[in-house]
Amino acid sequence: MKLNVGFVGFDGTESKRAIPAIHQVKEAEGIDGDMNVLLRSPHARAKSMLSKFTRMCDVRAFLTDERDRAAWEMVGAKIEGGYGDFFEESDAVIIGTPEGQELPYVEAGITHDCRMVLMGGAQRGDILNGLAEKNIDIADKIKEDLEREFFFGLENYDRFLKASPRLIQCTSCNTTSLCRAVQAARPLGLKAVLGNLDRRSGDPQNIVKMSPNAIEFGGGVGHQGKDAATVFKDVKFSIRASKVPITMPHVHQLNFIFEGDQEPEMLLKQLAKTRRVVIIPYDDEGRKHEWTGEILEAFSSGFERPLSPEIFELLFSDAIIPFKLGDFTIMQTVMLVEQMSVPVPNYAEAYLMFCGFSADRVHSFVDKALGVVHGVWPDGLA
Repeated sequence: MKLNVGFVGFDGTESKRAIPAIHQVKEAEGIDGDMNVLLRSPHARAKSMLSKFTRMCDVRAFLTDERDRAAWEMVGAKIEGGYGDFFEESDAVIIGTPEGQELPYVEAGITHDCRMVLMGGAQRGDILNGLAEKNIDIADKIKEDLEREFFFGLENYDRFLKASPRLIQCTSCNTTSLCRAVQAARPLGLKAVLGNLDRRSGDPQNIVKMSPNAIEFGGGVGHQGKDAATVFKDVKFSIRASKVPITMPHVHQLNFIFEGDQEPEMLLKQLAKTRRVVIIPYDDEGRKHEWTGEILEAFSSGFERPLSPEIFELLFSDAIIPFKLGDFTIMQTVMLVEQMSVPVPNYAEAYLMFCGFSADRVHSFVDKALGVVHGVWPDGLA
């Protein structure tokens, strides 16, 4: 089995996590093929990330612009080729650029017949319109792929494998977490999910905005519920996304609406046996896990992963508030989502799907390779 994989935006928020994870999975399974990165501006972070990934993952570097060659070679980069060479030598390309910058790379991927993975923030409608405006000849298969549901491997891996797409879009960090929780809750008669996502917006350079007066509430439903609805078509979503000046994590305050009488213990039992979900106890021998930074530090400090200290799990508090309303049960919940680490196992599954991995073992293999757990923290993890 062989698959050359290339990364655009290799030093960005998503790809810098996807690269070592995919390398770990690739090495564990013995999959042949190169790992290629496309170099853009030679700024300090990009240079340090290239050095790190060359050492860790033996990546091969390709130039976007020949004018940058000297700057890259001055820091020891070995240049394997140019822009066209990158796409020519990559069977699959993972496009991890900021939203709105994907179009030229999708165009190049189509030209070189690459399979492609878009990250969660890409707007496929805009990409399709952009290709049409440039009179790019788009195969019917690519048009079909641009309208396909989001890739969330725990639920639809087999459907994607059978469809053999040329282009897929993975769920974002918040959508991935939402999908994991919904997957657990559906067997209990889940009908809808309502609530608010507190999206962290306090990057270190924006520390001056770290004020309760800097919350930006969304004026309508966010893309996260809409994206999850493409995967779970029998569940209704109405979810606002607000920007909150915290550094980490995203915090989901959601209402799960069930048909009939349900108890929090039943939902917690379902969540605990769902892959990549960890239940966090609120009361803990006289102390409480009630604030986000302490929960993340406590959880991450207890693990020695084979790859990194990143938190790949959805952390779900057991402090659920149930509310009966006629024939329905509403459960008010709180979930913690560590930004961009949560979808990493999904990226690895997208890579394995392009390799032709069968669905029956892909999830357990990825979890084992990356050290991902599920269950009840700290003693009931699997």
